[in-house]
Amino acid sequence: MLQEPSRNRFAEALIFVIIKKMGRKRSFHRGGPGKKKRKRRNLVEINEKAKKHMQKELEKKKLQAQRLECVLDKSAPQQHHSFQPESSESEEETSVYDELLSSLRGGERTEENEDSEADDDTDEEADIEEEFAVREMERRDGDVSGEEIQSDRKEQYERQVKDEGDDDNEDDDNEDNDDVGDIDGVDDEVEKDFEEEQESDEDVEDDNDGDDYDDDDDGDIENQQNNKDPFFLRVNTDLPEKDVEELKTKKLEKVSDLKWRTLGQLILSSSCKSRLSIPDITKDRDYLKLHIRKRLFDQWPSVNKECLVGDRSEIFSPLQRELFSIMNNYMDLVYTEETHENSQEIRKVYCLHVINHVVKTRNTVLKHNSSLSSNPAVDSEDFRDQGLTRPKALFIVPFRHSVVQLVQTIIDLLLPKGGQHVSHKKRFSEEYGDKYAGKVDPKKPEDWQKTFAGNIDDHFKIGISLSKKSLKLYTPFYQSDIIIASPLGLRTIIGSKGDKQQDYDFLSSLEILVMDQTDIFLMQNWEHVLHILDYMHLQPKDSHGVDFSRVRMWALNGWSKFFRQTLLFSHLSCPEIKAVVNKHCKNFAGLVSVTNPTIDGAICQVATQLQQVFHRMKVDSFISDADERFKFFTTKILPRYKDALLKGTVIFIPSYFDYVRVRNYFRREGLNFCQVCEYSSSSEVSRVKQYMAKGSRHFLLYTERFHFFQRILLRGLHHIIFYQLPTYPHFYSEFCNMLQNPNEASDITCCILYSKYDTQRMARVVGMKRFTQMLQSPKDVHMLISGEND
Repeated sequence: MLQEPSRNRFAEALIFVIIKKMGRKRSFHRGGPGKKKRKRRNLVEINEKAKKHMQKELEKKKLQAQRLECVLDKSAPQQHHSFQPESSESEEETSVYDELLSSLRGGERTEENEDSEADDDTDEEADIEEEFAVREMERRDGDVSGEEIQSDRKEQYERQVKDEGDDDNEDDDNEDNDDVGDIDGVDDEVEKDFEEEQESDEDVEDDNDGDDYDDDDDGDIENQQNNKDPFFLRVNTDLPEKDVEELKTKKLEKVSDLKWRTLGQLILSSSCKSRLSIPDITKDRDYLKLHIRKRLFDQWPSVNKECLVGDRSEIFSPLQRELFSIMNNYMDLVYTEETHENSQEIRKVYCLHVINHVVKTRNTVLKHNSSLSSNPAVDSEDFRDQGLTRPKALFIVPFRHSVVQLVQTIIDLLLPKGGQHVSHKKRFSEEYGDKYAGKVDPKKPEDWQKTFAGNIDDHFKIGISLSKKSLKLYTPFYQSDIIIASPLGLRTIIGSKGDKQQDYDFLSSLEILVMDQTDIFLMQNWEHVLHILDYMHLQPKDSHGVDFSRVRMWALNGWSKFFRQTLLFSHLSCPEIKAVVNKHCKNFAGLVSVTNPTIDGAICQVATQLQQVFHRMKVDSFISDADERFKFFTTKILPRYKDALLKGTVIFIPSYFDYVRVRNYFRREGLNFCQVCEYSSSSEVSRVKQYMAKGSRHFLLYTERFHFFQRILLRGLHHIIFYQLPTYPHFYSEFCNMLQNPNEASDITCCILYSKYDTQRMARVVGMKRFTQMLQSPKDVHMLISGEND
């Protein structure tokens, strides 16, 4: 029986509890009927599941603690009880009631001292967030179980949902009929994000128990293949100091040439010739010999069936097989013959290689985690399998619709169609999908329609993490396995030197870099690409919770850039791309470049009977090329076209800086001209079209970037001056075919300026054979007439 004081304390405590529960009940029902009741019921169910998982996890923790204690002390584990009831029942209950009363009275005194109930909620939430952060740090160190963290997350989400329900009562009446706002609705995101985090945590816990990502792989066969797998041979390579010094100091040097059936002419280059190996075309069809995870290999036929023509029993197309033979050896690859026809083949094969690499990395980490958990006495120095940060692969693409294609390929490779679980898929479809799909202007050229078919926004970034049974989108970069971004999207995160907020640590341990449609970056802003490459593999400013005992030694030594594979795909080759390759491709395995000469050139596509005069300038250095070009144009070319008979002359200028320089000169000279560039408005473009069609302007200044994005059709053009040949060779034939003969007295003309530094542009326009003859000729002026061979 309870003593009299104990009974009084019990009654007093019971009153306080009832009052508290009544207050909670009123705040709970204050929101009214609607979705939030159902959400709270769902949270209750989630709470019950979390408790079950927590009990299971606590039992595992106790067992692991006992095993660890046995290993360290080499003796039987001792039981330590934090509370042993030695006092009487009344004393025990009295102590419990005292604690309850003191806590409740303390809460009451706090409420009386505070100005409002909102301040208390804010402090409570801050305490919960602080405790949650501490528990997250402890969880990284292995002190707190995942279920305890999950329970804290659940309580935080419950509190957030409750507070939001108390803030606005009017929104509750509208939520029953609102089924669209899953992205913008905070309440929907709270429940959805919590459930997805719970599923992700369960996957991680299952993985930590020892389950491999590919459950159907044979472990013995896999261990035998590890000795031959290029992935394990690469990550376990120990570079000697001599090789590292060569990679740091020496430039890329040509080692040998190869000629393959589909790719054509290949050039092998390396800064460390002792590490270079000659690749062979693989002819295997077995996933073990190809070193592809069986899970991916089983999905590959359905993913790649559209790219196979003829024999359906083949695994790869001829182009894919040769590209994969290079990728799978972890050599850098520069392929500058990408087209709209083969872009799908290329995208699928490099996605297969990247996902295969990421899955192998993840499986290695999970197996090592299982080994360490089962045998805590093992030295973790033998299990180095990570980098300084988690992201392993980076895709740089120009437009959002490119991200849609990449993500869909990754989903099809990883997850079977019947059981795809992708978090935030609806949000991804809304942000990256194209609501104007199928409404492409049919008057535009075919290549323009394919390039700009879809969402062409160029400011984006998204993180992707892989788990055992699902794929998560929009994960933070430091919790992502793969990052897909545009140059502008990454530049805004990295920032510039001197900015207060700079974040580039996620680039420190990248193992694969894929740059697709690299030529489009030239039309956007090439400086962003150079800026991103400069910030790769720098020493992180923060540890980001990494376990340094698990970090590979070459990552700790700052040699990550020598272990990064770069895959660069472009529609054309140019000096800017070559400069990036020479400076930033330091892979110790070497570099393979596809270099096939241009045979005919874009001049063969000119349908108009036209005299094309090529003027060669004498330039001493690349630095003086811009000044010598401007001087040659203003003194020798422009005076001839000031004649009134040569009205309707368009001056095509690829560089915006040269465009500004020529425009300012025309203004100073008071010439009759109009202008259009990538920054011109629609009304300005319309006026320019009218000016040229009516013949009211003598000159038109026109930039290549504007033509790339707009591809307008101009009328009233009779003469054209190429201040420099265009980057894209088909622009040359397009403008030549725009020229119209006004009358019989005046012929249409075409004038081209070039120097020895325009070798690639000239070869793409006139063909390698003609350009070789022009270079060897002592004359500085050459004329070619369309329709003739020479």
